Amino acid sequence: MKSASPSQFAGYLWVCAGTLLLVTVAFMFYVWTEKRIDHANELRYASHNLVEELRQSSDDLSRMARTYVATGDAQYRKHHQEIVDIREGRAPRPDNYQNVYWDLVQANGHRPRGNGVAVPLMQLLREAHLEPEELALLAAAKNESDKLASVDIAAMDLRDAGDATRATAMLHDTAYHRAKADIMRPIGEVNDDVDRRTRQQLEHAALAANMARITFMLSALLLVLQVWRAKRQLDKERNEAMARAQRVGRLYSALSQCNQAIVRSHDETELFERICRDVVNYGGMQMAWIGLIDREHGRISVAASFGGGVEYLDELEVSLDVNTPAGRGPIGLSYRSGEPHWCQDYQHAPETAHWHAHGARYGWASSAAIPLRRDGEIIGFFAPYSSAVNAFDEEVRELLLEMTLDIEFALKNFDREAVRQQADQRVHYLAHYDVLTGLPNRSQLHERARLLLEQARSSRTPLALMMLDLDHFKDINDSLGHTVGDALLSELALRLTSCLRDGDMVARLGGDEFIFVMRNLNSGEASDIARKLLDLTGQSYTVGAHDLRVSASIGIAMYPDDGVDVETLLQRADAAMYQVKRAGRHDFRFFTAAMQQRAARHLQLVNALRFALERGQMHVVYQPQVSLKTGRIIGAEALLRWATPELGAVSPAEFIPAAEESGLIIPIGEWVLRQAVRQARLWLDAGLPPLVMAVNLSAIQFRTADLPSHVAQVLYEEGLPPEYLELELTEGVAVQDPPGAIATMNQLHDRGIRMSIDDFGTGFSSLSHLKKFKVYKLKIDQSFVRDISTDTEDKAIVSAIINMARSLGLTTIAEGVETVEQLEFLREQHCDEIQGYHISKPLPPADFERLLG
Repeated sequence: MKSASPSQFAGYLWVCAGTLLLVTVAFMFYVWTEKRIDHANELRYASHNLVEELRQSSDDLSRMARTYVATGDAQYRKHHQEIVDIREGRAPRPDNYQNVYWDLVQANGHRPRGNGVAVPLMQLLREAHLEPEELALLAAAKNESDKLASVDIAAMDLRDAGDATRATAMLHDTAYHRAKADIMRPIGEVNDDVDRRTRQQLEHAALAANMARITFMLSALLLVLQVWRAKRQLDKERNEAMARAQRVGRLYSALSQCNQAIVRSHDETELFERICRDVVNYGGMQMAWIGLIDREHGRISVAASFGGGVEYLDELEVSLDVNTPAGRGPIGLSYRSGEPHWCQDYQHAPETAHWHAHGARYGWASSAAIPLRRDGEIIGFFAPYSSAVNAFDEEVRELLLEMTLDIEFALKNFDREAVRQQADQRVHYLAHYDVLTGLPNRSQLHERARLLLEQARSSRTPLALMMLDLDHFKDINDSLGHTVGDALLSELALRLTSCLRDGDMVARLGGDEFIFVMRNLNSGEASDIARKLLDLTGQSYTVGAHDLRVSASIGIAMYPDDGVDVETLLQRADAAMYQVKRAGRHDFRFFTAAMQQRAARHLQLVNALRFALERGQMHVVYQPQVSLKTGRIIGAEALLRWATPELGAVSPAEFIPAAEESGLIIPIGEWVLRQAVRQARLWLDAGLPPLVMAVNLSAIQFRTADLPSHVAQVLYEEGLPPEYLELELTEGVAVQDPPGAIATMNQLHDRGIRMSIDDFGTGFSSLSHLKKFKVYKLKIDQSFVRDISTDTEDKAIVSAIINMARSLGLTTIAEGVETVEQLEFLREQHCDEIQGYHISKPLPPADFERLLG
């Protein structure tokens, strides 16, 4: 299936962007309609309040006038005038007019009013967005109210004149009530009209809001659909790219095997058989065969074949005659054109119609016919078959053509006399040179280095021996394949050779180690050359489709200061190089006496470790793990300690790496596991609260094939349920071989054994791998915990780890907690568990039991 073009991808992006814009517009329209509803309600509320104020002020004026006429209290006449002044905008209006009680007196003698703004009531009504007809009605009501206020004033004047009876009659007669009705009638009509108009606005706004909701949901659904389509296309492209990369990688491997076959084969038959087998086994092809031209009969005879469907070749009929169907196939076309023929769709190509039934039977989807030449003349054809359509892209074609050229090169040398000469040369070459790089090998290194040492001794001049080792080269072989790694080593060998002076030498000791022997160099000159070698090594490499960068570590030993023979100089250059590796790599270092002492110390440690268990020099201590929620001890970490009469107490930071390098970590780790499991069982039998026993696993232990079954066997023999055991894996162990790690973790998880990631945050993590690991806990490394009370970066890192773990459903435990400040910060961040000296140092079993008590 063809890949999407850049224009198609751009189309996907534009459609997604347009849909997103539509979603945004729909959402904004929806928000706008909701605001219209709110605005309509607000106008309705404000209009009602103002209209109600007109009604209330009219009632208040009548009540004040009647009360004054009845009581003669001057305060009520003052209130009457205050109401008129507020309504006409001559006095500030109260903040909440509708809740003002004009004759209310508080305990302090004051009357509640407020400090509002002086605005005429009619002006407020005009600003309330009322309809003109509504304003006209309210203006009429206001005029009637003003007239009635004049009557109120006249009645109060009569009361002042002493005619209370007549004043009372003025305020309660029929004319007064008719005037009051003339005020209230238009006010009621306006209220009804406002309610009706506002209700219509709300209905229209609600309808628009519903339409906006529907538009928003539909556009959002469309956006999800477009994003899903784009993701499907991208996933398809990625899968096709991965398949192509795998196919090319396999063919690189097949090319390497082809080169080996050329070296190892003794005749054409053996070579052809190896080529066909390697193309299928290493190159990912389904079937391959090599046919030679039978010129006497004008057809192709099978010389070698391998893979699925080779029985079909027993009855194969391939002719060179264009007049027959068997002669118009890929091989016939290639023969007549003199060029390779690539059939990318075997089941639908017209040239393979004669063989479609066979192709369908064996699953052939594409094939190739590549001419084989000897002395410029076509003598046969190389025909690989693949189960994938379009399998022969440009890079695959180049590899197959290169393989064909290699075959043709081998054919040239299969003359009997030439084969004998080549064999002699090959034997000599393999004895003295590295096959991959062409550099002198270990044997020639010793011979030539001894000669150069003799010359330096005779001339009394110094000599430098350098050992260069690539950093993390194994990662390239593991991730990209040995073919890429070999190509990089070949390119590196060419670069290193260019640095040599006349008379100096460079040899490949094995793997990714190179040895330089350079005459008449002092330490300063050796430093300059070492820097040049590091710079040269660090330049980028282009290997196939890969752009690579590597670094190197260099150890230097000087003659005669560091040794007078080749073996001593090699040993001490290796010691210096090892110190560079331990110090961080990508540097050089001269051998020193201190390195010799460290090497001696390392040897002493390894020798002592071999007898540590049988002499009873090791013991296990236990550090409590506490839940921050309950404050209870819920677990213990088993920690190994070692002390000898000769060395005293040895730090785990020193003897654990030595045990791993020497392979002793396997029996020591098994002993620690059994001791910890046994102790956990003893505590359960003693009636102590159940807790989880955490045991560290080294990288070497984790990679042992029988680890799950061995752990299960220990648990069974010691009688401890698996849920009380937790195995701690360092972050680096888990990501070095993710598929293998996942398989091992799955087996342990199936047996009910818990697993956690130790020292999280200090290695190279991949969240995609972490999701697949069957772990339930992340242990935050103490290097981050140490300064969390003062270092903002450490705070951020610890918070990020805790939040990430929570989102993945994982428990977190912080190690190295030593202060109250650290504890409080971890509690604030909702860390689940802690351990460290703030709780307790690692304790022997008896002391740990007292701590539990």
